[in-house]
Amino acid sequence: MRLDRIVSAGEELQEALGREHYLTLAGHKSEPEFHKIFRRHSQLTSADALAAVSAAGSPALLEWLVSLRVDRTVTRLEEQQIRWQHDTVLTIDAREIEYLRVPIELANSADRRYRIALDNARSSAHAAGLNSMRRDRFILEREEMARLGYPDYVDGIARLSGIDLARLAQTARSFLAETKDMYTECLAPVVARRLGLTLDKLTRADAAWTFRADRFDAAFPADRLVETAQIQMKEMGLDAWRSGRVRLDTQERPGKQARAFCVMVRVPEEVYLVIRPHGGHSDYRAFWHELGHAMHFSSPSKDLSFQSRWLGDASVTEGFAMVWDHMTLVPAWLVKYVELGKSDAKTLALELAVQELHLVRRYAAKLTYELSLHRSNYDDMGSEYASALTAATCFQHPEQDYLVDVDPGFYSARYLRAWQMEAALRATLLERFDEDWYCNPAAGRFLHELMERGQGIPADRLVEDVAGCGLSFEPVRVRLEEMLNLGVGR
Repeated sequence: MRLDRIVSAGEELQEALGREHYLTLAGHKSEPEFHKIFRRHSQLTSADALAAVSAAGSPALLEWLVSLRVDRTVTRLEEQQIRWQHDTVLTIDAREIEYLRVPIELANSADRRYRIALDNARSSAHAAGLNSMRRDRFILEREEMARLGYPDYVDGIARLSGIDLARLAQTARSFLAETKDMYTECLAPVVARRLGLTLDKLTRADAAWTFRADRFDAAFPADRLVETAQIQMKEMGLDAWRSGRVRLDTQERPGKQARAFCVMVRVPEEVYLVIRPHGGHSDYRAFWHELGHAMHFSSPSKDLSFQSRWLGDASVTEGFAMVWDHMTLVPAWLVKYVELGKSDAKTLALELAVQELHLVRRYAAKLTYELSLHRSNYDDMGSEYASALTAATCFQHPEQDYLVDVDPGFYSARYLRAWQMEAALRATLLERFDEDWYCNPAAGRFLHELMERGQGIPADRLVEDVAGCGLSFEPVRVRLEEMLNLGVGR
């Protein structure tokens, strides 16, 4: 099979899959049909296509084609999981709660008894239904990687992505050890003030409410979300919606995923930013995160290769997304764009810094756990999962979620590298454009030029090129210390 035909057909497939993901995950349709799309493009998952791509010597194309073969293998289970999520309803105190709304309920309920009951019901539903789908999926993924000649799933992902997962996990464990005391010391007063509890009493049901900061909700009205983003991007000299290439879906809708997401349908011409509002600062941060993705994928020239526009190291797009969402953690940004007073902005920023440390530690633990999980038989790992995540976050995690709280393909590694990339880029932005870089057109041009490259350059090479350093947890830790000790972050 000719390489140019593979690339042309690949772009058609990515468009079809992207559109189906948008329609299904945004709640526009309840019956996913990914298997039909793969059937129409079966030539891309053939042995001939794999041989042609292997001979071409393109790591990005090879990683993509292998992922297509894996995705094709598990498509039915993916569809089954989406239907399960759409159809599952939990009953708490005679009240029916749509499964997909559970994260929103947990973030907005002050009733701890209700939160615990709801989280327990969700975990029980996972144990009764979703876990078996997840186990079957992971087994199929492992078997497909073995058929392709990789020693095991972990080794296959590491080789294809070019990410040394073992080394990254080692540095993640060091980060957890180095930040343990800092985390517990700054979390304890937030928990005491917010929940009236000590750290040893926390459960996962408390996490979202702990960091909800609802007393500042008046500064984050839902009807100002889009307008505020547009205003800030204009001050950076950027068109937030890229002349219609970025398309917004902000409406509440049954069946819509609670977690905000961005979907590429045609790069760079058609990119969807989807959010299901929760309320308060979390909506603004989630929107800015997905806006970073959307601006990244709507920036490359159509003349760039398919590989550079669509494929490559996802740490890069996650890094740009974090550059955007981290703007909303800065006290001066809060004062300027959401009209918080300086004292309230400093207070909120300090709580957000604690949440940020919580998130980085959580993903550091996820990576180390997932390495162990994918070298197991996917049974009897609940205790290890609960132990690892609880130790990292101080929130007691349920054993039943040991298969659900796992993103395929070690995407946790991409997030960790993205935090490292964001910290390096932030230092460069501060050095070149000063503390208010987020409203500086020169900084906007600088970021746009980086995003125009697409995703063809891995995050480590991009950071070395721009900042003259490698990817590391050190700037992440330094920034968090600054934010937590001073209550400020530039």
